[in-house]
Amino acid sequence: MTDNGTEGRGEGDSPETVTNEDTDPRSAQDTLPHTDESEDTTGEGLDGDLSTGQGEGVEDASSSTSSDQISIRERLQSQGSNSVFADKDLVRPETIIDEDRIVGRDEQLERVIDNLRPALDGSGLPNMLLNGPSGTGKSLIVNAVCKQIIDLCESQDIRFGVVSLNCERPNSLDQAVYRLVRTVADDVGVEPGVPQTGVSTDQKFERLYELVDSYYDSVIFILDEIDLLVGPYDDNAFSSLLYQLSRAESLGNIQGSVSVTALTNYTHFMEDLNSRAESSFNPDDIFFDDYDANQLRAILENRRDAFKEGALQGDVIPLVAAFGSQTHGDARKAIDLFRWSGEIAEREGSDVVAEDHVRTAQEKYDENRTLRHVNGLATQKKLALYATAAVQHFADDPPEKIPAGVGYNVYQFIAQSIDSEDHNRETYVNKVTEQKTYGILDYERRGRGRGRGVHMFFSLNEDPEALINTVEADSRIGSIEPEMIQSVVNAQLRKFE
Repeated sequence: MTDNGTEGRGEGDSPETVTNEDTDPRSAQDTLPHTDESEDTTGEGLDGDLSTGQGEGVEDASSSTSSDQISIRERLQSQGSNSVFADKDLVRPETIIDEDRIVGRDEQLERVIDNLRPALDGSGLPNMLLNGPSGTGKSLIVNAVCKQIIDLCESQDIRFGVVSLNCERPNSLDQAVYRLVRTVADDVGVEPGVPQTGVSTDQKFERLYELVDSYYDSVIFILDEIDLLVGPYDDNAFSSLLYQLSRAESLGNIQGSVSVTALTNYTHFMEDLNSRAESSFNPDDIFFDDYDANQLRAILENRRDAFKEGALQGDVIPLVAAFGSQTHGDARKAIDLFRWSGEIAEREGSDVVAEDHVRTAQEKYDENRTLRHVNGLATQKKLALYATAAVQHFADDPPEKIPAGVGYNVYQFIAQSIDSEDHNRETYVNKVTEQKTYGILDYERRGRGRGRGVHMFFSLNEDPEALINTVEADSRIGSIEPEMIQSVVNAQLRKFE
């Protein structure tokens, strides 16, 4: 029932890097020999023996298999038996947990329950806006409540649909509507009924309404990261989607009850909606504030049974909570760190997670892999990222958020200065936003007040000077006088203001 639309490494993945040697099936053999530094591991002198089945050493190699080698199966079984985890899913942030594990969100939980309770008797459902910083429980709460409503509705033969969409990936309203169609179709086991391309967005909306009407008595649309749904040239497609979905019940497009629930990290999101969408959506606005260190500790304590009894030393949970509180109370990152600590203990062959494992996990989390990623980027991507970082680095008064329009103008100047092709603004934006996948930056769209439009802004997660120095390893880019870039940056920022 969920279309996450995620690609690449998410922030919940392990910080450990797996090498190609570990993952390439071409290098896998039935047995893996033990070696030490004194042994010849180059394979010289073995080609003839192994390829012909003849020659000296063949008998020795075959006779040592049982004593000196461990099979892949034995290694897999050994790893499983030494695991520190009892239920690893409990320390994955995406896991929908039971309500008794929810901490510090009593008020928000109660309001979501009150808003969705009418689904049990067929009454109307209000729209909701869940807003607050990342990792503060927005998805956790709404999914936990929906899980219980699904179970209760099934016991009463009521068809309650939960249709989720992560709005970061669709590049247009049309793509978003198709993903909603596909999500409903997958849930109820039918074909989408419309192609991804070749038909109008209105036809896709009609198919969506038809599916919802046919298979659900009531439905909640959960639109995560709603502020990231945009169309070409900064069109705020989220306004159109909210406007259409929130009117579907009143216009008779959907006969049952409909709740449109939007999730965002941007607290001023409603200011960016156009007047029609704001009036039609009109949600119950529920704010989620940061967790403090004590709440993070309680959250981790409530997931202690993810580990085997006795597998956690006493200082592990307080230390993870302390590190988590340093990232503005992001429970998702704290839970990731908790899991990574256990994974590191396992890799070291320990049956107990200790303070050292937590500190190693934190170091891995902080370790700067992004600059190695930047080194491998194509020239155009380097140019786009360099221009974006330059706005913050060279500005006389560095902006907290980097306007995409300013970054694009700087990008054009730099590209022309080194006789490189300069692409249009949409391509520039796509090349920059792609770097969010690698943790280099974040982006958001927000308004500048009535009549001043909606603009995209970037915020760097890396030191802009470090990014600039890395990209300047390309001698063509490094040849531009810094004073010239500084002059362009400040002129463009003044123009934007």
